[in-house]
Amino acid sequence: MRHLILSRLGFDLAGQEDPRLWRGMLFSSLGAVTDALPWALLAAVPALASAGLPPLLLGALLAGLTVAGLVIGCAVKTTAMNDNFSATYQMVSQTRLRLANHLTRIPAGRILSWRQGALADLLTARFGLYQDIITHVWGLIVAGVAFPLLLWGLLLWLDWRLAVVQALSVPLAFLSIPWSYRLLDRAGAAVTGLREQAVVAVTETAAGARDLAFFDPARTRRAHAHTTLDRLRQASMKTEAAPAPALTVYGLLLNLGLVAVIATAVLTLPPEAGSTAALPVAISLLIALRLTAALGDVAAFLAELRFSRSVLAGLRAVAAETALPLPARGQPPAGADLCFEDVHFSHHGTADGAVPPGGRHETLCGISVALPAGSITALVGPSGAGKTTLALLAARLWDVDSGAIRIGGTDLRDMDEATLNRTVSMVLQDVSLFGLSVRDNIRLGRPDAPQAEVEAAAMTAAIHSRILTLPEGYDTVLTPAVLGQLSGGEQQRLAIARAVLKDAPVLILDEATASLDLDSETQVREALSALCRGRTVLVIAHRLWTIRDADRILVLDGGRLREQGPHAELLARQGLYARMWQAQTGEGAPDIN
Repeated sequence: MRHLILSRLGFDLAGQEDPRLWRGMLFSSLGAVTDALPWALLAAVPALASAGLPPLLLGALLAGLTVAGLVIGCAVKTTAMNDNFSATYQMVSQTRLRLANHLTRIPAGRILSWRQGALADLLTARFGLYQDIITHVWGLIVAGVAFPLLLWGLLLWLDWRLAVVQALSVPLAFLSIPWSYRLLDRAGAAVTGLREQAVVAVTETAAGARDLAFFDPARTRRAHAHTTLDRLRQASMKTEAAPAPALTVYGLLLNLGLVAVIATAVLTLPPEAGSTAALPVAISLLIALRLTAALGDVAAFLAELRFSRSVLAGLRAVAAETALPLPARGQPPAGADLCFEDVHFSHHGTADGAVPPGGRHETLCGISVALPAGSITALVGPSGAGKTTLALLAARLWDVDSGAIRIGGTDLRDMDEATLNRTVSMVLQDVSLFGLSVRDNIRLGRPDAPQAEVEAAAMTAAIHSRILTLPEGYDTVLTPAVLGQLSGGEQQRLAIARAVLKDAPVLILDEATASLDLDSETQVREALSALCRGRTVLVIAHRLWTIRDADRILVLDGGRLREQGPHAELLARQGLYARMWQAQTGEGAPDIN
């Protein structure tokens, strides 16, 4: 039962229980008792009056007990609120942190296959909605269930017939709850889809504002964003009103039950009954009236919990994604040589249209090659050949389906996270710079690096002098406005400085200069040259002339290693590489890439 309660509310995702959760439940129940105390005193009035107590003494006794109950109730409810909010916010916070940590261990390709707008919306706005509902409803639902039960117990004590009549109406009323759930689910699904579309539309419009100013004079994309937001507004309003018919029927049935209670009381009261006999009946009707109102609140709590279910389902789907397994104790590599041993890899049900839902597409087939320590190896091939996949496998952003990838004789799967991070660095075309200071961006891989080493890395990457021109030098926070002042080449050199400082023996590069101007390209190439010295380098090349001096060139096509060797040898073979070279130098077919 305990596990069922936690899982229904999503608290099991936190991975641990907070003892304050159950203490808060206890105090919420005690708070319901103090709320029911005045009604219990009211129910006891006939018995106390028949005991012969003077009216003045009876009034003073009831007033004193009521005030005492209010004071105790205030203290109990304050404790319950503190425990409930502290525990629920702590567990929701722990859930958020666990999901964030889990995301870092899910294969990168799996995350990239998701709709990014939907993922961002789930983990931000929708998670915030779930948080607000769960943290506020937990204590209320406990008191909301306990209080009606206590009132019904009082009604049962006063007149069992009225209690039975009232109890019979409750199951009938609750039959409308599943109906409200269906209405909410249908409306909520529409809102969820439109929220995802709205996030994508607004993000695209904001990010592409400059291009839209020149290429979309008719403002069609802006109109699309406005239309999507308006549809979301309308759907959200419909969602708020969606359960209204069912909740109206629920309230109607509860009130019909109250009418039945009143009718039963009138019909069972003897005509000759005096005020003494009528007093318990009147008190019973007051309690039945309050019980009906309390049961009405329960439906609202249940509707809010149901509304959060779709968010919880999304969070569970993320939590259920298989993470890359990590050994309890990692094995360090004995060198910097990089070996691929009969590597097979398939994309399982990715966003690629060529992959049937739940199907497979074998991207790499039996790749076997050894890269000596300190060598520079280039990966080339047509688009879709598997170059990027092979490089990312070397950084263990995915795991191979079969075969092995080893660094210094150690399988990547046998390295712990810290060892792998120390061993491999990556510099990709899409630079990731964060809203931190320049210094913290550079020392991301070595947070404890001293300032002197940070500056030395920046000098190696030829970006030190540019950093000094920023408003606060190395303390400048890379806000969007600051990033807008940095050219693509300067951002690339910041990423290179980060890799220099990390000083990993194995380096994976995605040719980063294809979209740069000549001056930036020259500076980035010089920085990369300094970065590659003494390291085992695997570089994805798009322009073949940039890797003519590589120790070895691997030519991939269709997920298979078709050719390998130095530039001159591959040209002499007159194979795929030679044809690609001819295409890129203007002799022959158009550029295959």
